[in-house]
Amino acid sequence: MAAFVGLFASQPVQKQSIQAAKTTKTAKKTTKKAKAKQISVTYTLKDTTKAKNKQTLAKKTFKVKKGTTVFTVLKKAWKVNYTKSSYGVFITKIKGLGNEKKKLYWTYTVDGKMVKVAADKQKLTKNKSKVVFTLKKY
Repeated sequence: MAAFVGLFASQPVQKQSIQAAKTTKTAKKTTKKAKAKQISVTYTLKDTTKAKNKQTLAKKTFKVKKGTTVFTVLKKAWKVNYTKSSYGVFITKIKGLGNEKKKLYWTYTVDGKMVKVAADKQKLTKNKSKVVFTLKKY
């Protein structure tokens, strides 16, 4: 009889263990989903106005939410001066560099491709993307 009671008493403990395992799996899935929405993006600032070779001024890597705009991350990384228009933002200075009178302007690429929209319109969707802002004379 004692064996029967011992066997019966162990049943709720097993159910609790199974429930705890299910809860742990659910928590891991939720964490993976949250991480899946995060992407890594590397930003580089280059200056081509003073040297023949592209001079790297700064480089930073960020974890951001998928769909964040290029401009949102740029503003978090460095001080940015810009003007707004119906087309989007026009970046005039980054880290104090840029000069409209001398025709020094910032352009940018994402993963090596020139982007055709303003930085506040371009969304980051690919993990390990590389955003390069280049100061050029026009």
